[in-house]
Parts: sequence; C-alpha cells; structure tokens
Amino acid sequence: MRTLTTGRLLASSALAAALWILVVGARWVFSQLPGGAAQVGNLVPDLVSPSLLWGPVGGWLIVIVLGGALAVALCHALFTALAARHGALLVGAWFAAVAAGALVGLAVDVASAWSSVAMSGPRGLLVGEFGASAAAGALWGLVVGWMPGLVARVPAPAPAESGAAPQARRPVWLLPAAAVAVVAVVAGGVLADQARTAAIQAEVDAQREIEAQNTFGALPDPNAPGAPVPTAAPASGDLDPQWCTPDKATLLKGEPDAATGHRGMPIRLVNFSEEPCVIEGYPDVAFEDQNRHLLAVTLEQGGSFMTQDPGPQRIEVPAGGYAVTLLGWDAASPHGALVTKTVHAAPTAGMTRGSWPIELDIVEGSTVAITAWALDPNPFPSE
Repeated sequence: MRTLTTGRLLASSALAAALWILVVGARWVFSQLPGGAAQVGNLVPDLVSPSLLWGPVGGWLIVIVLGGALAVALCHALFTALAARHGALLVGAWFAAVAAGALVGLAVDVASAWSSVAMSGPRGLLVGEFGASAAAGALWGLVVGWMPGLVARVPAPAPAESGAAPQARRPVWLLPAAAVAVVAVVAGGVLADQARTAAIQAEVDAQREIEAQNTFGALPDPNAPGAPVPTAAPASGDLDPQWCTPDKATLLKGEPDAATGHRGMPIRLVNFSEEPCVIEGYPDVAFEDQNRHLLAVTLEQGGSFMTQDPGPQRIEVPAGGYAVTLLGWDAASPHGALVTKTVHAAPTAGMTRGSWPIELDIVEGSTVAITAWALDPNPFPSE
C-alpha cells in the first residue's frame, strides 16, 4: 500500500493553493479587460465574489487572494491526510481539493453576505447569490483536483535499511490551523467589503461636495422638514370692486439688480383691461426654497439700500398701465444654504399668488424690504 509522506502532502497542498491563486488571478485579470474580452472571464469559476476583489491591485486584493490560498492549502492538507488513512491517495487528494474549494468558497459567501445578514438576519442570505462561491470552489476542485492527487500519489522513496518509509502523520495543529484560516477568510472578506463600502461612500460624498460647490445653494433634500408655500395669505379686509383683480391685471417679474453687497428686484403689475383699476399698500410676497418649502424670511415694509418706499397710497392704474413694487435685500452666500428658487407674489394679501422660478441669494434668515405700490410710467426704459 502506498504511503503518504509529509513532503508529498505539503507539495500536493501547495499545488492546490497555487492552482487556486491561478484561477482567482485569471478571473480578476479578465474582469479588468475592456469590452467583450471581459466576457471570456465567465468561463473561469468565480471563486471570490467580485465585491471583495474591488479596485486596483492593492492591500485587500492581496489579503483575500493569499489568505484564501493559505486556507485552501491547510484544508486540502487536512482532508488529504484523513483520506490517506484508507490508502486512496489520488482520489482522496482529488476530493480533498473539492472539499477545500467548497469550504473556502462558503467562507467567501459568508463574508460577501455579512452586511446583509447584519441588517436582516438570516433572511439576508437570500439577497444576492449566496452559495455561488462555494459551488464554484467545488467545481474548481473537481476540475483541477487530479493534479494535487497525482502529486500525493507519487511513489515514496525506497525504504532505508534501518526502517520503513516515513509515513505522514496528521499534525495535531492542522485542524485548528485550517479552522483559523477559514475564519480569517471570513474576517478578511468582511473587512474588505466594509472598506469597499467606505470607499464608495467617500466617493459619493466627494461627488456631492463637488456638486455642492457648483450648485446654487444646498442640494435638494427630499427628507427635509418644511411646509409648502400657501397659495394665498390671509386677507386683511374686503377688496374694493375697482381693485386690480386677476381678471383685470397680472404681475410680471422684473430682472434683479445688484450693487456691492446689496440686491434689488422689481415686480410690476400690468392692467390689461380696458378700464382703470386701483391698488393700494403693499404686495403679498413669499419665497420657496430648493426643497419646495416656504423659506423662512423676514419681510419688512419699507425701503432698503437700493430702494425707496413712497409709502402706502391709493393709486389708479390706467388701462394698459403699470404699477411697480421693489424688493431689496443684502447679498448672502448661497453655499450649503436654503436659498430662493421660486418667488410667489400677489397684488395684495388674500389674492391667489402667482410664482416665478428664479435663483436669488435670499437665504434662510434673510430680511427682505418691500416697497408700496407706485405708478410706473416707464416700466421698460430703453437702454
């Protein structure tokens, strides 16, 4: 009966580890090829989840490949030594490769599914392709295991006169060493997956920061608290029948103007009817932020650095004529802030507000001065 020496056991298991590295490396190389060439990699068993072999060649790639190879070698040596007790060296070492590949593949599957299990419990194993690496590892062992089997079956050296050929004894440390190696594969895979998740999050955060630098105001947040802009403000009293109501007049947004550190913008009322209409006091104005919520702004009736308030007075707007009110505020940094994305306005409180999308550096907490309505004899002066 053939005997298995320690040298042949180590050589057989080292070959199994080398073949495992070869297949994992080949699969990774094919995955890096551009275009259709990467599809050739589908012919190679996927021994390690792609989520663990992420990024360029680096620390985690080396840890996973070398750690997995060491676990394969130790498991293969353990299973081969057990099979050698029955003298089935070729078949024993062959199926030792199948068992080692499946066991290490299962460790890889556990590592890949760890985050899902941590969040969802055992149901997390149903997410993704749990068991795929174990199946691929078993297939790998079935295809290549004959080669370590041949090494294990190599005839032992002729026995010396002083005694029989040395027969391999299963070292007492082989079982715990193999167990530790398999657990290390799980731990290394979990850490690699966490590092991958952290790298993805860092990339997303960096991209969001770049977008924020190039975006007016903070990025929209669908989960931000807030209330929508009301369609109208409470009325202070009944409207005069001669008032410039929506069936007689409409509001037009003017273009913003700027001075050093200060801003201004007109809002005009045009009487499109064939009869005069009247207007008095101050308009109703509100601001909407990028989250489509009412922006917290302090509104003051009066003038500002760029505007002068004529005071409230009853004015008659002729047919085809214009009245104007001016908004004034101080410039503010929009970076990372809730800013004005839409202006809502009505000729007076109680009327339905119209709106205009416009980006203004009226930010949360700003103070906006509003002048009273006044006739505008020259609403569009020639430049």
